[in-house]
Amino acid sequence: MGDLDGPSGGRAPPVGNTSDMPDRVRGGTMRFTKAIAAAAITIAMLAQPAAALAAGTGDDPRPTKNVTTALDARVEAEFRAWLLGNLRSGGGIQTAAIDAPYKYFYTPSHMQEKNYYCGPATVQIIDDYWGAPASQAEISKYLGTDTAKATDFSLVDNAINKFAGQNYVYYGPCTSTSDFNYRVAYGLGTRLHPMATDMKIDGRLMDRYVFNHAGHIVPMEAFDWRSMVIRLNDPYDERDWLAGGGATGGHMTYPAKQISDSVMAHFRRAVVY
Repeated sequence: MGDLDGPSGGRAPPVGNTSDMPDRVRGGTMRFTKAIAAAAITIAMLAQPAAALAAGTGDDPRPTKNVTTALDARVEAEFRAWLLGNLRSGGGIQTAAIDAPYKYFYTPSHMQEKNYYCGPATVQIIDDYWGAPASQAEISKYLGTDTAKATDFSLVDNAINKFAGQNYVYYGPCTSTSDFNYRVAYGLGTRLHPMATDMKIDGRLMDRYVFNHAGHIVPMEAFDWRSMVIRLNDPYDERDWLAGGGATGGHMTYPAKQISDSVMAHFRRAVVY
């Protein structure tokens, strides 16, 4: 199922659980400017070793490389054109003006069925949005998800495309938090795709989470730059898997900085959109 635009300038939902929100998508336009160095759009293919797999996460800690395709190259060229089309000169600093301040999708919720199934559950959530849900067992078989290595995030786009017939791509590593934020705006606001990312969660710094998680694959379904928030549809409810854990499952809105910092702390620094 595709995008159903709501009225321009719709009210942003409150930070927190927004599971009672009746709309599947809300959208609007408002300009904002953000200074970035010209180098922010340069691809720097860097990778560093991942931390050991933590309970309740479910991503593969091995630094595997994405196998790029013609689709990857085309979407990256389209992203660069979109971004560069909004750049203007500013004394040696490139200033981006992006007409995409907020976009809300409302994806179906599915809780992960095993403590290392965040990858299959994320694919299931996004595929279900497009009307093609497969079981987590089917998805995990395709992804090669198991207790030894969990899910290779660079394969998540392939799984979404296989089961939902879409044209998702993997991009990583993001070069900065600004690069990540632009790709969130592009993926949700221009490609009109509910997205996925992989985060390293610090329970001291991220709302609702109590414990640290070395890697967690999760859908992103909304962003709002008016209040600088990003909404997840988290398949992992920490309290269901860890005694004393936080209420993290479902539609949860976080300060954008908490999400971008968690993504940039992960060795992949990647998105699927």
